[in-house]
Amino acid sequence: MQLNIYVPKEKAAVVEALEEAARRTGRPKNELVLEALDDYLRQLPHRLEVVHLGEVRVPERDELYLEPRNR
Repeated sequence: MQLNIYVPKEKAAVVEALEEAARRTGRPKNELVLEALDDYLRQLPHRLEVVHLGEVRVPERDELYLEPRNR
């Protein structure tokens, strides 16, 4: 599988740091990127937090479809 990433000019230092890390460690750039991405994704929450909005009343069918009654 292949993944191409556009890096804007203002982020050129990130690519330079990646190239330096690859030279220093002797590891391929793609391996370093995949490792960093894996680490990042693992630290994200696995699911959204549950938020209790209080008691919910489900309207009856006639409340939804019939004309409003005199109030």
